[in-house]
Amino acid sequence: MIENTYEESGWIVALSTGDYKAFKALYEKYHHALYLFALKLSKNPHKAEELVQSVFVTVWETRETINPAKSFSAYLFNIARNRFYDMVRKQVLENCYADYILQQNNRFADDFEKQIEDREIIEIVNKLLQQLPERRREIFQMSRDEDLSYKQIAEKLQISENTVDTQIKNVLNFLRKKLPKYLKILIWIC
Repeated sequence: MIENTYEESGWIVALSTGDYKAFKALYEKYHHALYLFALKLSKNPHKAEELVQSVFVTVWETRETINPAKSFSAYLFNIARNRFYDMVRKQVLENCYADYILQQNNRFADDFEKQIEDREIIEIVNKLLQQLPERRREIFQMSRDEDLSYKQIAEKLQISENTVDTQIKNVLNFLRKKLPKYLKILIWIC
């Protein structure tokens, strides 16, 4: 056990100099345990893997400041726990924001001008969706219009769930970037 600890602290010292082999050795040693920990926290295999990747990116980015005399596993699991809490906080905020938007939309649903604006926004979103590659648009529409789960889409299109997740994230990022410009124009015109 002492030899293993010495070997690990040697890897950490080598990592601090940018040694990729040391990074890989630490990754291989801790990836599985960290994944199980993240899975226990998140209850979602995709989020668990995303969390593990995020932890190891942080390890690489902060490699020069890691203290080889301290427990590396404690360092990893602490980062994972903090990243998980960050993910939960972000998700709670997004959910609250989405609920707020839904409440606002419901509140003004009877307003004729609002209905016209909604139609215009839907038209803008549909035009933006037409700019996407066909497969990405198909995946997004299956998710939103047909209300299929990522797993159902993956099975139907014979692709991985991770691909479905990535494609939907790409569409949402595209819409987040493009929509504010169109909404400003719409507000200016009205």
